[in-house]
Amino acid sequence: MIEFAFRDENVKENCPKVVVLSEHWQQDIERLGKEFAPISDVLCQNEEFLAPLLSRKQAVQMVCNGEVFVVLVIKDKNYKKIGQQIYGNIADFQKVSLIAAPQCKLELERLALALEYAAYSFDKYKTTKKSEEFAQLETIYLPQAEQPQNWKEVVALANGIRYARDLGNEPANVLTPEVLALDIKRLEYLDIRVDLFDMDFIKKNKMGLIEAVAKGSSNKSYLVVMQYVGNPKQKAWNLGLVGKGVTYDSGGISLKLDNQQVGEKKDMCGAAAVIAAMKVAALQKLPINLIAVLPLIENMPAGNAYKPDDVLTSMSSKTVEIVDTDAEGRLILADALWFLQEKFGAKKIIDVATLTGSTAYIFAGFYAALLGNDAALMAKIKKAADITGEKVWELPLDEEIAKRLKSEVADLKQLGKKEADSTQAACFLQNFIKDGTAWAHLDIAGCEDDGKGKATGFGVALLTEVINLLMEKK
Repeated sequence: MIEFAFRDENVKENCPKVVVLSEHWQQDIERLGKEFAPISDVLCQNEEFLAPLLSRKQAVQMVCNGEVFVVLVIKDKNYKKIGQQIYGNIADFQKVSLIAAPQCKLELERLALALEYAAYSFDKYKTTKKSEEFAQLETIYLPQAEQPQNWKEVVALANGIRYARDLGNEPANVLTPEVLALDIKRLEYLDIRVDLFDMDFIKKNKMGLIEAVAKGSSNKSYLVVMQYVGNPKQKAWNLGLVGKGVTYDSGGISLKLDNQQVGEKKDMCGAAAVIAAMKVAALQKLPINLIAVLPLIENMPAGNAYKPDDVLTSMSSKTVEIVDTDAEGRLILADALWFLQEKFGAKKIIDVATLTGSTAYIFAGFYAALLGNDAALMAKIKKAADITGEKVWELPLDEEIAKRLKSEVADLKQLGKKEADSTQAACFLQNFIKDGTAWAHLDIAGCEDDGKGKATGFGVALLTEVINLLMEKK
């Protein structure tokens, strides 16, 4: 992770100075203030050289009086893009001093997270990468700012996002359900209780949907329960979380096309977001009680794999007619949701899943789909989305679409039609939500991938902010 150093730490380093300006860069130079008068003077003296380049929003690197300057105009108000733009111009320096014009109005915490996000790489399996190909940047000095009081919380969130991205990027032959379960178990050092339940437990508790999806794989499956009790004086859970943990989804008997199978190692990114959010809460020592249930499986074709036309019995005793084995996520979530309510009495639940191609197609990764039965909980998620920039869009739980799930041979079908499946999948899950339970469903399909095949960690910041909003006094 990048190290950040602040004004109050009395850091005086002779390193390149990165000057970030707004579109009104001429005025910005004048407003840098007395503290940065030498820098302002350098920029003014070179304005004739800088003007044509900065007007086209090109970054300029120059040497003046033996000092290296990188001057750039931010192109976007999106922090992730700002972070990428700045990092792209400083990655080859070991240390830099970052100075932003006041008119840029950059929020330090969000900028730091964006820079950390941009600096992330996953190259542990590259054996021929040359040393000069690795980014050099280690430290960013922020001479304008004192260390924020919530800096430890920012660092914890950055840690969680990186952890979720690492999990999502691991190849499926390495990160099997068992390996992921054991990795979660390591988080007990943070005073998170982690219980790993194997297939015998799943069968004993009659979780027929999880059992059916899992049995086609030669790898062991697990149901993981994480418990973080930050407020031991309170018995109730403030929030229950469920994350879809399909470490590889081949589609099962309803096999995906070959061009659909690349990237399916990230079908556990819902679980990764939940795991990481629990880790962040523990690192931040939040005074809140959280519980998470994570079904960890592979969806594979085999002689004993579940099939279309099968009828399965869920933990809730509802029977489900199978239409498509590639719609496995809603099945394992259904049992996990029921287990969380039945065994732990959770009354407020959010589930997170890369659930439907429909959501990925509609929103192309720019938004996650949000559905649920509780206006107050949904409002907190929307507010958290506005704060973090991890955007959501509410879709309806439509009764007409829910009617598609009527089955002639079972209590309900797993799938009706392919269209409007974002809503249809949520309608299916609603059948496993008890009366009196506040529930929200986040379909993050498309959001988990950065467009280049790498995991984004989407959902960690969003869930962390929701947790903080739940702690606010009414």
